Amino acid sequence: MNNINNKKKNIFSIFFTEFIRIRNVIAWTLISFVGFFLGISSSNLSSYIIPFFVFFISFFFIASLTFAMNNYYDAESDRINPRRININAVASGKISKHNAIFLNIIFVFITLVVTILFKFEVFLFCIFLLFLGLSYSVPPFRLKGRPVIDVIWHFFGFFSIVIYGSYVAGSISLINWLVAISLGVWSSVAQIGNHIADYSSDKNSGTRTFAVWAGLDKAKITINILTFLHLVILIPLVLFYSIQYYVTSVILIIIAILGLILLRPKKGTFPSRRCWTFYFTIVLGGGVYISVLMYHVYNLLNVAPLDLLRLSFI
Repeated sequence: MNNINNKKKNIFSIFFTEFIRIRNVIAWTLISFVGFFLGISSSNLSSYIIPFFVFFISFFFIASLTFAMNNYYDAESDRINPRRININAVASGKISKHNAIFLNIIFVFITLVVTILFKFEVFLFCIFLLFLGLSYSVPPFRLKGRPVIDVIWHFFGFFSIVIYGSYVAGSISLINWLVAISLGVWSSVAQIGNHIADYSSDKNSGTRTFAVWAGLDKAKITINILTFLHLVILIPLVLFYSIQYYVTSVILIIIAILGLILLRPKKGTFPSRRCWTFYFTIVLGGGVYISVLMYHVYNLLNVAPLDLLRLSFI
């Protein structure tokens, strides 16, 4: 009996950690939830129960499909990549390709049924996201194998999932667009960072990532340019939202200072946590996003902002 229970636990563990990559799915779902939260325009939260249910179920399976299909088509290259084989059940043979396809069909079915019963427009948005997720890994598109385009895909991918969350919630305003654009650029930075980390194994397996195509030096230059662009896009978020309340201002300042003290950034390459790229994109960027979310909470509660921008021109 214990052996049967252990086997079941092992199957569930493989499904979540090595097939759909549950940590990545949760991370993407949380990022999309940022959009959903910013799309809430009323403090009457009970009216958002059904939209949240539709959002969570649909996006969870969209993200699961994206990572599962990526595992399916990366099985050959991941077998020789020590960083990947333990998170790819198809590459290790723990889940057969036949079963992988069957599970992905279920993911698509659940997503489409849930959304079409909610709103036809959301259903169409889901079809777009499903196509976007599949186009990354599945031939003949397989955009991840097309240098530059794969980085652009990550921008549009993260931009789209933030807007999707806002759309399901029912409201899209300037704050949603700015957060979506900045997170899109942030995603491109993270993607090139992963390319740099996987450079040797990708080059040996013949995988044409941006770093392999452009070379390490140009990849590092590109990641620095995108980091600067990310900082520029954060400026309107800080001016319009982060500094509009004392609490949001303090949150941003504390995170920025603690990040400097704890990480002590120095010259290096992302995704190292000691490099300036990590500090600017993850720490400082995270501080801005947290302060923006707090701004939205105050806004929902109808707390009057400081309106520092207006005061500065008086």
